[in-house]
Amino acid sequence: MKTLFQQAPRFVLFAALASVGFTPLAHAQSEPEAAATTNTAQPVYIDKVGNFVYLVRVSNPAQQLSKVQLVRQHDGAKLFEATSRKPSFGHKINVQKLPDGEYTFVVKTGSEVHQFVLDLRTTTERSAQLNAPAVVAMH
Repeated sequence: MKTLFQQAPRFVLFAALASVGFTPLAHAQSEPEAAATTNTAQPVYIDKVGNFVYLVRVSNPAQQLSKVQLVRQHDGAKLFEATSRKPSFGHKINVQKLPDGEYTFVVKTGSEVHQFVLDLRTTTERSAQLNAPAVVAMH
């Protein structure tokens, strides 16, 4: 009997969470037209996944023609270009061998354009570090 009382609050909590969790899902399924018209954003993410390696990720639920480019700013040269109609896709782009300068990741999806500026610079750093004093001898 004691086990039943211990499990009863868990069951009630699970039932309450389940009913709350399924309500929005049922609502979204009953109105697919409204969801399709209000969700027009095409998120674009760029993550640094290694030294000089970037992952460009695109969410394209409308499956419009999307284009990912890496453009050198000073002359507009397209150094990388790929297209897709997939609902989500990504490309790893390694910029290690590019010379110093400003570049732009350009992602076009339908009429939307997302731009991310990348500034490549080679720097030399000079630093000094003072370590903690060591106790040599105490007299």
